[in-house]
Amino acid sequence: MLTKIKTLRPTYAYIDLENYKHNIEIAKKLSNSKIIAIVKADAYGHGAIKIAEFAYKQCGVTHFGVATIEEGINLRKKLNDAHIIILGYVDEKYYDEILANNLILTIYDYNFASSFNNYLISKNRVHPAALKIDTGMNRLGFNTDLNYFELSSTFSNIKFVLCMTHLSSSDTDREYTEFQINMFKDFLKREKINIPTSVLNSSAICLYKNDFDYTRPGIMTYGYVYPENSFGLKPVMKIFSKIVHVKELKRGDKVSYNQKFTADKKMKIGVVPIGYADGYFRNLSNRGFMYINGKRCNVVGSVCMDMTMIDISHLTENEITEEVEILGENVRADMLAELCDTISYEILCAISDRIPRVYSNDY
Repeated sequence: MLTKIKTLRPTYAYIDLENYKHNIEIAKKLSNSKIIAIVKADAYGHGAIKIAEFAYKQCGVTHFGVATIEEGINLRKKLNDAHIIILGYVDEKYYDEILANNLILTIYDYNFASSFNNYLISKNRVHPAALKIDTGMNRLGFNTDLNYFELSSTFSNIKFVLCMTHLSSSDTDREYTEFQINMFKDFLKREKINIPTSVLNSSAICLYKNDFDYTRPGIMTYGYVYPENSFGLKPVMKIFSKIVHVKELKRGDKVSYNQKFTADKKMKIGVVPIGYADGYFRNLSNRGFMYINGKRCNVVGSVCMDMTMIDISHLTENEITEEVEILGENVRADMLAELCDTISYEILCAISDRIPRVYSNDY
């Protein structure tokens, strides 16, 4: 079956679960606390169900963060006892599903709190939720002038089990990050918060001392962190393919849409079945690169929807038949991100479902 999956197109992503476990252990050690493993956006493109199951069974992780109600429900189908926190908005139409699947909402304003509390009253239920405080991200969360006693008393059918904030610039601005952390600490002290707390994200886990009950590692568990990885993290995803067609070019021949590449000499190019519909960005046209047998092969011409051409003029006939490394030891997500003027998060999350994921424990 694995052979059929790997030859289906034949582009596939290899997910190294041992590397994921390695990164989880680093996150735990640096945090010196429990962690909430972030598996939103299909575990940053790695496959949330498989990743979360592995984290729960093999890494001792019991708390997970997702973004949407759908992500939470899908996770609950596989993890009966895990704590699943929905970090984003959930419409009131889905409150029944919140209770049925024992999911933890994140309450971030009075309207949300009132709506959910009224629903719980109508069902004669008390249900856990997380409380989000805004300390400078200016996205979701109550301001720090919140009266916690008043909130929890007014909406008494909501049982707050976690209080958290989100750092906006832990990878780039130490002064502002410390400002946010201190603002949150002041809020906790003033309001006499006596429930578990969480602040640090991936970059903060690596760069700051953790004084809270939980951290929320995301990108670092998949092998990347900003500003730089000096913590021994290992990338979890690799993407491989093969050359499915070879073209011999003469000087002056054009390649791909809109003739963005012109051969300045005799060349040999290979067609690799991956394109922007798979998450291989069009920004990589004439800029990206792949590796074959340890040799760099530059992308030539425009990246197409389903195919990309690379220069293989310097390869032997035998090397042309070997596996193409699109993402891996020689081509990291942060390298591609720099070429595309983005971040490794986007590179990983963009890998589409057209690329099958093959997991190391499937072998």
